[in-house]
Amino acid sequence: MRVAAVGTGFIGKLVTPKLAAWGYDVTYVVSTPRSLAKAEALASQVGALASCDYDAVLASDKVDAVYLGIPNDLHYDYATRALEAGRSVILEKPMCSNYDEARRLVGLARERGLLLFDATTTLYQPNMLKAMEWLPRVGTVKMAVVNYSQYSSRYDRFKRGDIAPAFDPAHSGGALMDLGHYCLSWLCRLFGEPKDVTYLANVERGIDTSGVTLLDYGDFKATAIAAKDCGAPSYGIVQGTEGYIRMDGKPNALCTVELHLNDGTVEKYLPPEQDQYRAEFEALRGFAEGGQYGLEQCQKMDELGLVVSKVQTQARRSAGVTFPADER
Repeated sequence: MRVAAVGTGFIGKLVTPKLAAWGYDVTYVVSTPRSLAKAEALASQVGALASCDYDAVLASDKVDAVYLGIPNDLHYDYATRALEAGRSVILEKPMCSNYDEARRLVGLARERGLLLFDATTTLYQPNMLKAMEWLPRVGTVKMAVVNYSQYSSRYDRFKRGDIAPAFDPAHSGGALMDLGHYCLSWLCRLFGEPKDVTYLANVERGIDTSGVTLLDYGDFKATAIAAKDCGAPSYGIVQGTEGYIRMDGKPNALCTVELHLNDGTVEKYLPPEQDQYRAEFEALRGFAEGGQYGLEQCQKMDELGLVVSKVQTQARRSAGVTFPADER
């Protein structure tokens, strides 16, 4: 797959070399004119060309797909333009600013018969798959909780009035759209769409810096805690009538998972020692090389991505946090 990598921020500089190392042919690195020097440096690292003309890159015969590592508020526009140009899209989390955008994007990808790959690391990790395998063994689920709290150095800047995109409503930022996205993805991967959602958020300058999302599944309840203004150990627990599953670590990371049953049985799963992002891009390769079946499998993951986006949008609006994209 020939990929144009769009974005020279933290995630773009992190993932683009990995794509090249894992056999993807990175042909372009795309940036704004202001960041062209960064694009040139990253392009030289992976043997690609640098450009600040996104439309010209989309028209190139050297591009099969674009990787979008750009601010959240730009996801919908850049992905739409790529799909309309006949290019598949590898989309960093969150899928879009809100559910309406995500729904339209998934519909466009299906209409064009193109891959729209939801690059949410959590969804593909082997420890996530092990938790799914173990889930029936804990009996009837009663409670679940996941916590991803990490004090952000950008929060210090935020308090001084220097607003980074991750804390900016204009860029669809906030704790729920960042760390909270992984928490919601973890829960929705296990349990699907809840019946009701409420978000209790700490809001400063119109954005959530931390919060607790309550997901009501009818017969059981789930809680997702995410914070960028304070830190704590990350974990996930599913509690059932026959036992519990515990994940020790961040929901997007390769971490240990344990199964504890009421009869005293304890099983531990240690994920393979590999790059944190490898599982998702191996899944992408399978989708890309799998023909119609691969496309259908990718579309199934998009349906899950839509559930996460819907929950995220409902939760955010329940806390009174709005984005410019909500008015479009």
